[in-house]
Amino acid sequence: GVMSLGCFFRVALSWVVPGIAVLSDVPCDGIIVALSVLSSVVHFLAACGSPSIVKGNKLRLGRSSRIVVLHLAGLYLAQCWWLFFRRVQVEFPPAPVLPRAVSALDLEHGRSVEGFSLDVSPDKLRWSPLTISVVLPCAEEREFALKTVKSVYENTPAEILLEIVVVDDGSEPPLSATHLGVDVQAKYRLRVLRHNATVGLIGAKKTGGDAARGDILVFFDCHVAPQRHWYKSFLKLIGENYRRMVVPSITSLDIDTWTQARSAPVGKCYLTWDADFKWFHSDGPFMPVISGGLLGLSRQWWWETGGYDREMLGWGGENLDQSLRVWLCGGEIMLAADSQVAHMWRTGDRRTSSHYKHVGNTQRNRARAAYAWFGPFTAKLKHFWTRMKDEEGPNAWYGSMTEFDQVKQRLQGCRPFSWFLRRFRDVYEDAGLLPSEIFMLREESSGQCLRYKGLAGTSGSGKGSATLAPCDTHNDRFFWHRANRDASANVCCSGLRAWNTDQCLVGVKDGAASTGVCDVSGKTRGQHFALEKGGQLKRGVHCMGKTDVNHLIESLCLGWSVGAQWTKLASTIPLETRIYRRSQRHYPQLFGDLGIQPEAHAKLQVPPSCGEAGRSCSMVSLNTGECLDDGAWPSSDKDLCGFFEIHEETIMDMDGLCLDTASDDDPGTWELHVCNSGESQHFERLE
Repeated sequence: GVMSLGCFFRVALSWVVPGIAVLSDVPCDGIIVALSVLSSVVHFLAACGSPSIVKGNKLRLGRSSRIVVLHLAGLYLAQCWWLFFRRVQVEFPPAPVLPRAVSALDLEHGRSVEGFSLDVSPDKLRWSPLTISVVLPCAEEREFALKTVKSVYENTPAEILLEIVVVDDGSEPPLSATHLGVDVQAKYRLRVLRHNATVGLIGAKKTGGDAARGDILVFFDCHVAPQRHWYKSFLKLIGENYRRMVVPSITSLDIDTWTQARSAPVGKCYLTWDADFKWFHSDGPFMPVISGGLLGLSRQWWWETGGYDREMLGWGGENLDQSLRVWLCGGEIMLAADSQVAHMWRTGDRRTSSHYKHVGNTQRNRARAAYAWFGPFTAKLKHFWTRMKDEEGPNAWYGSMTEFDQVKQRLQGCRPFSWFLRRFRDVYEDAGLLPSEIFMLREESSGQCLRYKGLAGTSGSGKGSATLAPCDTHNDRFFWHRANRDASANVCCSGLRAWNTDQCLVGVKDGAASTGVCDVSGKTRGQHFALEKGGQLKRGVHCMGKTDVNHLIESLCLGWSVGAQWTKLASTIPLETRIYRRSQRHYPQLFGDLGIQPEAHAKLQVPPSCGEAGRSCSMVSLNTGECLDDGAWPSSDKDLCGFFEIHEETIMDMDGLCLDTASDDDPGTWELHVCNSGESQHFERLE
């Protein structure tokens, strides 16, 4: 019994260092364990073996406590030295192989990055990242902040996690005085930076990104739980291309257990014309727009692109800016489907409510992103926002664009926004966001048209309705267009969308047509509406029509004798599509690289109809020396001048649309619109 107790005690002493390391959350690798195993074997043979086998050992080791002490001291010394050596390796890793160094002076003054090119071969973008800095912008998130820090630390290997950077955005009292004290900082490789006053999520992320030292910068919200192996795809994908931004697959977080809840992951978003974003699903790893707070990129690319816009305050809009500056300036965004991060969503639970001071203006942030990158497509914003005075220049309501101009200068100008639209043609062309036409839907028995009852832009509730009303070509809410991919053919379209909204027809309820957020993938069968050649507004075997009291109903198409006939009225090419087609002609090489057919950007030719009897066509010249192209846009390139018919007081294009001044306040703006005999379409011939 005494021998067994002594045997157990001496073997246990061999595991003192690994035990302390585990209790202290210090990484313990194979060398430490191997030394303890070897020591345990020696002590077992010395103190626990039979006399006939280990008699010599008992004489040398078992009877001499001095030798035992020296043996253990040597073991502890070797193990502690190895732990220290490995920790130094982790804290001071070798420098990664970067494509090149970035001059801080170049960044400050907007100079071109030496050797930068938008299009380079993949081998020049490869590098070898070794470490990750995780940046957490936190404001009054206390217990959630601590749980997030702990989760990041426990699910990231020590040799990869260089640091966790928490930016305390004005919490009172400071997070370092409540939940993220010195002991927590030491235990979890945590650095806490602080804003004495709240500047908002965007400013906090910029502070953290600028201060981070890892090869890869990963931004998480302060209420997440990254899952096992989340970091692997970040290292791999960003290592393949230092200009690649990576977004994890975002799942739901159970805040009671701080574990991942069963939910369908989300990740991809697309950009809408009102400078907002929508979730969607598509095949392939590339995505147009990130949702916001969860992403990773190389520190090199962070500095080259300038990180976040300094003038954006609060939250919202930074995801649009980051997405567009990445895609348009030579980078790409990829979804890491096997990298999962559980995220706390704002629900009805009061614990998920935000408790920080709100600063800034989300619409201003979105406007800054749009005016920075939309180019001529900014004209589309007037369909959504009423605040349009002082649109351009240093005194614009959304602020100066100087910082964006410096980024473009530094990165060789970047690409036009139309390139982005073509790059994601599966959304913008195939899903109908660049509709070939918009039109009103007139119900024949009543002579009234289908009017969407909501506002332009995003529906706050995610749903809406449409009813019959007297047709009005001046009201955009009467216009619809084909939308959503046809999943069976991967082309447009399988549904009907209210123009300038996120709403598609989904059925009929309580005498009105129902709408819901469009599924651009086309996989939601409830949105499969189409206007048939016979005039039926049809979904499957059901058709939409009206009752005797002008209520809408949906029933079997075979059951309708009258009241279910619809006509397309006032068809016109929308502004966004006209700008897009103009851009195709302006950048033929750029669109050629993306697979567009050469005929689509050929020089304009005189339409054959201009030679018909009784028709006379001419180009429209402006007093600036420019002409109007076929989309009514001023052009200094004479090869792009459009042809129009000059009538007594109106000017019409070849599709029968009238030239319209578009703005009563600015007669220098032009668009093509359904002819309506209004003052904005009235012209006088000057001899």
